[in-house]
Amino acid sequence: MSSSTPPSGSGKQSNMRKVAIPRLQRSAQIAAVSKERRRVPRACTACRNHKIKCSGETPRCKHCESTGRDCVYILPRRDRLKIVTDRCIQLAALLSELKDRFGDEDGRIAELLEGVAEDIPENRLTPGNSNPDIDGDDSKVSNGGVASGSGSMDVVDAESHDLLEEDLTRDDETRATGFVGKASEVQWLRSVKLQLNRTEEETSDRRPSYGLGGKEQVSSFNFYLDVHDNDNDYLMDSAELPTPETANHLLQCYLSTVHDSFPILPKGELEARFKDPGRLSQKWQAILNMVFAIGAKYSHLVRASWQADERDHYIYETRARSFGLSEATLSSHPDIPQIQMLGLLAFYYASVGKISRAWVIIGLALRFACALGLHVRNEDPNTSASKKENLVRIWWSLFSLERLLGAMTGRPSIVVDFHCSVPLPLTLPDESLLDDVVAMDRMRFPSRARASPTSSNAPSAWWMEEVAMGLDEVPANSTSYFKALCLMGIITQDVLSTLYSAGTMIRKSADIQTLTLELSERLDGWRSSLPCEFDFQARHAGSDPKPGRFIRERMLLGFCYFGARILLTRPSLGGIEKGFNNTDSFTRKMAAICVSAAKATADFLPDQPNPNFLYENGPWWSIVHNLMQAVTVFLLSLSYSTSGSPENVVLLQYTKKVISWLRAMQDPVAARAYDMSSNMLGAIATRLSLDLSDHHWRNIIRGKKSRRCQKPSSGIVVASEIYRDGAGFTAHR
Repeated sequence: MSSSTPPSGSGKQSNMRKVAIPRLQRSAQIAAVSKERRRVPRACTACRNHKIKCSGETPRCKHCESTGRDCVYILPRRDRLKIVTDRCIQLAALLSELKDRFGDEDGRIAELLEGVAEDIPENRLTPGNSNPDIDGDDSKVSNGGVASGSGSMDVVDAESHDLLEEDLTRDDETRATGFVGKASEVQWLRSVKLQLNRTEEETSDRRPSYGLGGKEQVSSFNFYLDVHDNDNDYLMDSAELPTPETANHLLQCYLSTVHDSFPILPKGELEARFKDPGRLSQKWQAILNMVFAIGAKYSHLVRASWQADERDHYIYETRARSFGLSEATLSSHPDIPQIQMLGLLAFYYASVGKISRAWVIIGLALRFACALGLHVRNEDPNTSASKKENLVRIWWSLFSLERLLGAMTGRPSIVVDFHCSVPLPLTLPDESLLDDVVAMDRMRFPSRARASPTSSNAPSAWWMEEVAMGLDEVPANSTSYFKALCLMGIITQDVLSTLYSAGTMIRKSADIQTLTLELSERLDGWRSSLPCEFDFQARHAGSDPKPGRFIRERMLLGFCYFGARILLTRPSLGGIEKGFNNTDSFTRKMAAICVSAAKATADFLPDQPNPNFLYENGPWWSIVHNLMQAVTVFLLSLSYSTSGSPENVVLLQYTKKVISWLRAMQDPVAARAYDMSSNMLGAIATRLSLDLSDHHWRNIIRGKKSRRCQKPSSGIVVASEIYRDGAGFTAHR
């Protein structure tokens, strides 16, 4: 038994095992300890010098924060080398871009790029795209073997990329002007002044001033009337209307000059409502007053014999806003009359030169239209075909006006083309619209009864499919003219988004050139697809197919076409400033096309100014925009030119012609545009020693006389005091 029984000592030792007793500690204390003991990637210089542990916070660690010392972190040599290498790669990309755009006559750029390629490993010359918001195609290697990434931004930036260069919230004037993009002729006029300043600094050997002085702020070059507040408080009867005779004159002014270009109101419904004004709803009273306001503005431009006081259109507009822009109206659910009223208000603001307000109001109208689904194809079987077509025309009226205002202000569109499936308007007059849905669809799509506009991934490919069908195959009438305007609006938006958006700065110059050529081909395709009666260039060639017919349509489409041409090629005018000697370069060719388009715009004008001819046959609501596009192109070309150039004389004659038209128009917007452009021409003529020997231009260059647009009076105005007989109020003697 003794052999089977273990010793007492050994048994006790085997049964008593050692167990580690954990230290009791709160979880917060554990977290604090682990946080204090974490290893920081690098310590600041102060902690290193004092040989204490650094907490690693930025901008100050705990020790420096408690002692009030400056906390400085020094990057390791490896990180500093990486930053310098990346900077060298960016500069090499910029040099490669400059070489592709401007050439390398002496080979110095190529020599520098070869040195960079030898010093930097090959795999570092093709860095991956670190920005997830930028498409991968933009980081591909360029022809020179260097990635064209951010280094090309400044090159594109100088021409067309939008940047905010002033505080737009500092005062009432800058807020009223608002943001003005590089696509606007207001910015182009400012570019003329900046170029003159640079030339003066170079010739006088003064130190260049890189800051933009107060006179070079965009608001200083805004010839529109946004800064002039005409919203007076009128004491009037909101329900009162003008006399039937005056009202009929105003309605005919609207129908004869505006309706075909802006068919937001069905003509038959408008005339029916006009004949029975006693039963109008508040929103239709607002619509009718907006029609009167637009007609009254036109009557003053053409100096109609029956026109009332020059401020009567403000009365009609105030009445319309009291009906259609009340707090209850804006907070209620949108409907079609509300959208129509807002569209007319935006058109009116554009016609009186308040383009910033017009852009805001048209955006609101488009939002309401999208809320009711006007931007997509209507497949409701219970809706008549004529009503569907009227809704289509409402959408495209808003669309075309917003694209025009986008070019005038340089601001982006709120409409995303890819999300729109509404078809283009039919080329049928109002009285020919049918209620047969199938028959109307067959007219819209001859090759198929139903269309699927969302079948393509291109933003406007399905619209361009209708372009391919050809406008020349449809009869020339008011609706085919409006359809041509809508198609031009699509192309204009593509020009703005391609050349004047933030996306331009991440594109390579070769891609921009390719897109520019594609847009140029689309413009040519649009012009060639027009019915022969709308061929505005036949007028210049002396082969007008049907003299006396469609004169107005041809001039309107011509202004649109050449305005889009100028918009497309305007960024290339900077090539003249940079002194490109290669006449075969892409930039030189595009600059020449830009100047030619401006000359073609001026050729629409007779040699002797006759404002009524322009108002009756041209886009009177935006004609100053069209003329200033041409004027600023001429002024920019002259500002980039040198004294003695033979082209200077030709450009001078064109500039004087258009400025003379601005002077003769006697409109507040035209008067401000005349003042600014004539003063610019005087400064350029002095620098280039151009001949301004006739009496009128001698006064300009001396600064003897300058016509200024006076700010309208403010305060409370009694409406009856500013109306003459026949305007619907007591006459003021």
